[in-house]
Amino acid sequence: MAISTESRFFGLDLNQLKADILKTWRRAPQWPPLSWLRPEQMLRLVPADGAPSVVWESGEAVAKPAREPAFWALELPEYMVLRKTVALPALDPQDCASAAELEVQAISPFAAEDLLWGFTELSRSSKAVKLLVVLASRAQTEPYLQARIADHMQSPAGAAKPLAQPEVWVFAAERRPVVFQGFGEQARFDWGRKRLWWNVSGVALLLLLAAAIAATPTAQLRLRAIEAVHAFEGMAARTGDVVAKRESLIQSADQVAGLSELLAERIDGVQVLSMLTNVLPDDTALQSARIQGSKVTISGLTENASALMQKLSNQDGVKDVRAPSAATRMGGGNKESFTIELGLDAKVFGPKTVQEVEAAAKPQAAEPVNTIPAGAEAAPAAAGATPAAMPPAAAVPPSGTAGPAAAPGQAAPPPSKATLGGTTKPRATLGGTVTPPAEPGGKKP
Repeated sequence: MAISTESRFFGLDLNQLKADILKTWRRAPQWPPLSWLRPEQMLRLVPADGAPSVVWESGEAVAKPAREPAFWALELPEYMVLRKTVALPALDPQDCASAAELEVQAISPFAAEDLLWGFTELSRSSKAVKLLVVLASRAQTEPYLQARIADHMQSPAGAAKPLAQPEVWVFAAERRPVVFQGFGEQARFDWGRKRLWWNVSGVALLLLLAAAIAATPTAQLRLRAIEAVHAFEGMAARTGDVVAKRESLIQSADQVAGLSELLAERIDGVQVLSMLTNVLPDDTALQSARIQGSKVTISGLTENASALMQKLSNQDGVKDVRAPSAATRMGGGNKESFTIELGLDAKVFGPKTVQEVEAAAKPQAAEPVNTIPAGAEAAPAAAGATPAAMPPAAAVPPSGTAGPAAAPGQAAPPPSKATLGGTTKPRATLGGTVTPPAEPGGKKP
């Protein structure tokens, strides 16, 4: 099996594609937007007849040259030149050069080593290209060229600035120059190519500088952002423990806040029972009391359920007192069976803090009480009585008291209310009152 050496990719000849790209790149300086990158060069032209002059490479004369040209050209007289017009298809300039060379080889009457030739485009269209081909004999033109070079070197312009090897020109119609190949035109082409690359490099450098200027603010912002990120990461690494403690503190604070909210809505059952004990009359007996959140449901027996509801409504912290069902009176009795629902304010019946409990537990300062009636001392004096004439009951404390006898001239202190069995004041309970214990001697109060 033979190995193919053709450079093809999906049927496309890569070598031909490369050649086409190079041709397009070579023609780029001739495009109108890029033609200024290759500036036209000046030459000193020594014509066949007349005085030397400075012209552009296009053949047009320079009115006032600013400097002495670095290149020069000699014009051959018409009797030394053969001309022929060739019509070709619309080819590229490189292909036109190859076609012109083949045409010259076909029509030249001179030997190959004696042949001088050149060409130029006369016109170009989308379908055809017209070329002008010129031929000359080297043996015939050499003596003429040497003589003209010697004459130019003796002139003031040639002596002031020696020039390189001259180019050989002839002119076509409309003063269009035709350059013979093989003389000094290659040096000018090389200089023009170098100047073109310098211009392209300068334009590329300007574009790069413009892009850098445009990207500098963005680059500065990016560098600042990167620096800020690095600084933040360093600070985060240094303050990692503090941040962890702060997060722990925040979590604890959130938990405390949640607990506070729960406690704020919680009802203290002891306070509720204490309130009910103080509010319910003696003729009321509770059968059940249920606390659900801030709502309390009580049921029992009482003589007047409406009066009980009114009394509960007047209590501080009690709200929304209602009876979910009507009160019913038991047959043959004077008691009403009731069920009452009431709402409680957590601020009044909620749990007390330690500070509030300690403040409530502190005893109140006792105020001095004057137990002697007004005018008690004045009455004995006015009657002329003496302490000895006072009845014994006034000087001797009643039986059952623990206080000492009153001094002469002073009123007897009030009997103490403290007893071994508790206070004599009856205590209210959820089911009624408690009968105080009997006094010594078997007497009831």
